[in-house]
Amino acid sequence: MSHLRTTIQRSTVEARRSACPGLFRMAKALDGGICRLKLTFGDLSSVQARAVAHAAQRCGNGTIEITNRANLQIRGVRPEMEESLITALLEAGLGPLSDRGDDVRNIMISPFAGFDGTVPDVRPLALRVLTIVQTNLLYQTLSPKFSILIDGGESVAMVDHPHDLWLSPIDLESSAPRFAFGVAGVPPTKADAQPALGSVTTEQAFGLITGMLDTFIKWCRAHPQASRLRHMTDETGADYLVDQLESRLGVPMRSEKITNWRRYPARENGHLGLSSEANNSRCFVGAMPPLGRLDPGLLQSLADVAEKYGNGTLRMTPWQSVLLPQVSIGDAKTTLAALEALGLGTNPKKALATMISCSGSAGCGSALAATQSDGLKLAALLQGNPAVPQIHMSGCSKSCASPSAKPITLVATAAGRYDIFLCATNGPSRFGKLLAANVTIDEAAELIDENSGSGGPLYA
Repeated sequence: MSHLRTTIQRSTVEARRSACPGLFRMAKALDGGICRLKLTFGDLSSVQARAVAHAAQRCGNGTIEITNRANLQIRGVRPEMEESLITALLEAGLGPLSDRGDDVRNIMISPFAGFDGTVPDVRPLALRVLTIVQTNLLYQTLSPKFSILIDGGESVAMVDHPHDLWLSPIDLESSAPRFAFGVAGVPPTKADAQPALGSVTTEQAFGLITGMLDTFIKWCRAHPQASRLRHMTDETGADYLVDQLESRLGVPMRSEKITNWRRYPARENGHLGLSSEANNSRCFVGAMPPLGRLDPGLLQSLADVAEKYGNGTLRMTPWQSVLLPQVSIGDAKTTLAALEALGLGTNPKKALATMISCSGSAGCGSALAATQSDGLKLAALLQGNPAVPQIHMSGCSKSCASPSAKPITLVATAAGRYDIFLCATNGPSRFGKLLAANVTIDEAAELIDENSGSGGPLYA
């Protein structure tokens, strides 16, 4: 890829209305530039993994983050190395299909899609959508934050992460399953959840998605400040949108059945440890790097493990963890041990295997505390507690590392001090109910120990 084309590609995205980093737009942070590398459904070949590791070492500060959309971020990029980093990643085959396609590569599926014979394989549909949003000039105008979830009904899936548009299968026992759909939210799993807006057949799903995008973009011409589907439905109401879609596709979409439909809750922590694939002769092996961060050496070691025991592919997940697909059952325990030897967590009963964190004050000017080092200290203090649910360390109230509330959230108030929130109590805050204010990490560990037993409010 020539330097000329790289320059052209960067120039087409500089003026976009978003602070989101991308491949061609390096967002500035305290520790340098951030390059967000969007992966196709989280996949990274071992060859590409080594290219990323080398590029992060040479052009950045060596920190590689897994994001909550199963992408990667290279941190600490020096200004004079931006062009070199872009060129290296493009040469590794990690760029978009078109010059302006990078921003809109926001299609999420389960990392287990296609490997569960009891639910639809949504990968062909998702790939078709991913292709058209990158190559259609109209869809390239969507906000870099605009996202679509195509859920296959897998037992392990991230279904509590809000999206502009989501699809999820219903009637799985039927020979002709349909897709429920909704906007500005998630597939409903609880009785009081926002219900789906309607449903379409599998054959109509692609037309539904493109029809939704066309309707929204047309509406945006008269509302240029709008960037998300919720902006449209807040003004027009959701019924207007469904009316437009029913007219376009020529089919009814609403019914009492779809209003009452609820998706089965996903299996908690199913991305960690061993999970059998459909034919039961191979499995996924999943593990969590500490706080979702990799360094070049660790990424290269993961590539080695993937080649030795798997199919030479690493799959990043929206839980900020790593999956190795296509591992033979005979090699499963050996692979698990190899990942643990590299320092990754595979047991969800250990705090560091599920804990997530933003970059903290070491990398972000908004953060009030060093969440990365504080998180490692907290995990060490909780090491003997087998009942700690997921913990989110947030450097400020913006909650960049998690779009949804976690069972326990620590929100920084000053260096080394945090407010602690419990989501299970359904409190008034977006994080839940305040358990304690302005506590130290040592005090936080004591409070979490006291409240994470079988009788504590975490399980109320």
